[in-house]
Amino acid sequence: MIEKQIYVITGGPGFGKTLIVEELRQLGYNCSKEFARDLILSEQESGGEVLPWKNPKLFQQNILQKRVAFFDSVPAGASAFADRGIPDQLAFARYRGFGTPEILSEYSQKYRYAPLVFVTPPWPEIFVNDSIRTETFEEACRIHEIVVETYISLNYQIIELPLLPLKLRTKYLLENLLNFENDAN
Repeated sequence: MIEKQIYVITGGPGFGKTLIVEELRQLGYNCSKEFARDLILSEQESGGEVLPWKNPKLFQQNILQKRVAFFDSVPAGASAFADRGIPDQLAFARYRGFGTPEILSEYSQKYRYAPLVFVTPPWPEIFVNDSIRTETFEEACRIHEIVVETYISLNYQIIELPLLPLKLRTKYLLENLLNFENDAN
């Protein structure tokens, strides 16, 4: 097992997590990209086949490689933020009816993120879908439930972010993180 201080920001699609990650990046924090959205956009533009609806297994493998590469890129003892983590892939596989792929279960145990996971809850006022995020609000809520259940089952502590403007939401996250780190020391 490899443990790192990479704080995952997760939740259902369209609930504001990527905006928070981008805000943290603007503040100078080391942050992952939104790998799935970036890959889908790239594949759509190039006419590629690595899409969740064309080749879900290859898509899953590609995203897993990107998540592991980001995890490995964070130096021991350093902190970072991840726009979703490996357990999200496990949750999406469950949502899509693929069960619990062994490699995702194994990697969810092997690559351990910081114990606090920040969750963006359903927020209909900011939810939009597009050519990449095709889920309805109801489907996004179901994905959200499975994502939260997956992280809890892997013994992560969930911190739900309040429905606030971006800067206040980010401030709330950083204050909770500071309190957690102070309590740990």
